[in-house]
Amino acid sequence: PYRYGSNSKSGTDCSGFVTRVFKEVYGITLQRSSRSMFQSVKHVKKDEMQTGDLVFFRRGPGQPIYHVGIYLKDGKFAHSATNGGVMVSSLQQAYYSRNFYAAGRVATE
Repeated sequence: PYRYGSNSKSGTDCSGFVTRVFKEVYGITLQRSSRSMFQSVKHVKKDEMQTGDLVFFRRGPGQPIYHVGIYLKDGKFAHSATNGGVMVSSLQQAYYSRNFYAAGRVATE
């Protein structure tokens, strides 16, 4: 389930989910907040996204980033949403399409 400020199997928020996956799967330690993650990735174009890239969302121009997920493939991404916990969603869904801001690739060195 979704749990703000947490990243355990009993509950996690979006950035907690992303940091845990990258630590457990890739052995990479990421910044804890979606905004600081955004500052530390190599930005990539939406049509050049690859599996494992981070996807960032904001509510409009000039607004701060408020959500992050991990791109899978075919327009799908994994994330922890306030309305359902960890799930896979589509970037084509109206809400995510409207709020999509940018994608970024984590350095693997």
